[in-house]
Amino acid sequence: MAIRKSSSSGIPFGNTAGRPANPNSGQPYFNGEEKRLELYTSSGWQNIVSETPGVVSVSGSYLESVGSATLEITGTNFTTGAIASVIGTNGVEINASSTTVNSIVSVSALFTGLTSANEPYDVKVTNTSNLFGLLPDALYVNNIVVWQTAAGSLGTFADNVAISVSATATDDSTVTYSLASGSTLPSGVTLNSSTGVISGTLPDISSNVTYTFTINASDGANPAVPRTFSITSNAAPSWVTSAGTLGTFVEQTSISVSVQATDASDNMTYLLASGSSLPSGVTLNSSTGVISGTLPDVATSTTYTFTINASDGVTTLSRQFSLTSEPGLTFEYLMTGGGGGGGAGYQGGGGGAGGLLYGSLGKTAGVYNITIGSAGTGATNGSEGTSGGNTSAFNLIAYGGGKGAGEMQGMGLSGQVNAEGGGSAGGRGHPTYQLASATTAVSGQGNIGGTYTNCCVMGGGGGAGSAGENATVVPEKGGNGGSGISSSITGTSQFYSGGGGGASRSGGAGGTGGSGVGGNGGANSGGSSASSYGSGGGGGGSSSGSSSGGNGSSGVLIIAYPSSNPALTISGLTYDQPTRSGYRVYRFTGGTGTITI
Repeated sequence: MAIRKSSSSGIPFGNTAGRPANPNSGQPYFNGEEKRLELYTSSGWQNIVSETPGVVSVSGSYLESVGSATLEITGTNFTTGAIASVIGTNGVEINASSTTVNSIVSVSALFTGLTSANEPYDVKVTNTSNLFGLLPDALYVNNIVVWQTAAGSLGTFADNVAISVSATATDDSTVTYSLASGSTLPSGVTLNSSTGVISGTLPDISSNVTYTFTINASDGANPAVPRTFSITSNAAPSWVTSAGTLGTFVEQTSISVSVQATDASDNMTYLLASGSSLPSGVTLNSSTGVISGTLPDVATSTTYTFTINASDGVTTLSRQFSLTSEPGLTFEYLMTGGGGGGGAGYQGGGGGAGGLLYGSLGKTAGVYNITIGSAGTGATNGSEGTSGGNTSAFNLIAYGGGKGAGEMQGMGLSGQVNAEGGGSAGGRGHPTYQLASATTAVSGQGNIGGTYTNCCVMGGGGGAGSAGENATVVPEKGGNGGSGISSSITGTSQFYSGGGGGASRSGGAGGTGGSGVGGNGGANSGGSSASSYGSGGGGGGSSSGSSSGGNGSSGVLIIAYPSSNPALTISGLTYDQPTRSGYRVYRFTGGTGTITI
């Protein structure tokens, strides 16, 4: 193209190829192709009028992990010597470590030392003319992933249960999660690569297991950041004690039974499940599983059902148990001591009745010692009789009856109780010969014997129901024995513990035995009451020399209870079983032994 001159200025113009071939320094030229006025300098053709550069776009990624990045900046009017820079949100401008102007529309710039604290950065290109172009918020620092979940245990869980825990990290871009090389999760458990959720069902194990693994969190640009975690699976405890009854016990007895569960940790606790309760007076030891205390009083067989939770601190297993409380045996009873023997001789007093006790008892299962009181022996040859023996059972004592007074070589002895105290006192003899101490009876069990009248007529022995009568002068007669007490405990009404009648002198009338039936006083020999168990004392005998007193009866223990209850076990005792509708009846008439309830 030919060089042309401007008609007004004389400045040649044309396209780039039309520039003067050998211009002098300072030669101007209007370059229509570049649309600018140029001046030839030692550096070549230069733009005389500086143009403002423009920044259109920025490409490249600044990674925090690298700490530097080369950015490609595109725009307009970039000139040689231009400098690229960035401006943070704090207002500080940072020049590129190096800027390369690739062309009027392209610049390469290396940046270092940028932080995410001041992002986003504005990107700026400044020409040598100090004119600049700027693209706001054009550069972000790509941060390294930051873990939010602390390293270490993600929890302890029961085996064979579903779990869901998270291991999460944050970043300015999307984070993905993966197991590091060589790491594995428990069988049945997986890692969600998008959310970091670890979920699934832990395997069945026989002992506690801790699973350790490493997860990489990555933003796809910076290197992945690893972190190590663990999950502990706790082996479930197992019950040793079978479900169901822990035993049947008698009411108001002390119990101690145990429940047991085992676990790998050997650190079990036992608690009643919500809504469960033990019998009143019974507690559960949370550390040992021992259930102890005293069972309450119950009217009928009562079963208490409850649920116990056994826990190792992670897993809780429930099991249902029961305790049964049975009422103890409640029974009617009647017991008498042995009747005292009648005295003999010129003034034979009647023997006292054995002491009588009756009522109702409740007893728990067990073995009980029983002794049946022996019969007092009637006297011979003018001596006194012997006292009846005591009957003992269930911590109760029915005392034996007192012996009747007699005469021996001219010295009469008063009727008196035995060493432990008689149920009833025997009849008393002549005052010239009787002992100074008064004869007595056990309160609540018997009564005092009658006394003499005149010189030779003797009183009757005391009975359980009343005192023995005194002798009378007109008519001359020995006193009657005291009455006994009637009971239908065997199913048949009968009197028990009547006193023996007192004797009169030879030829006089003897007193009758008290209802029970005590033995009658006799002119020569006193009557015996031994034929009926528990009936009372023997009668006194008269006529000196060969006369004898009657024997008392043996004691008795009678037990009666509903036949729906089991039979007793008996050892060492003489007994029979009278018939009473709806009841089991045992009548013990002799011996020393045991009964088992």
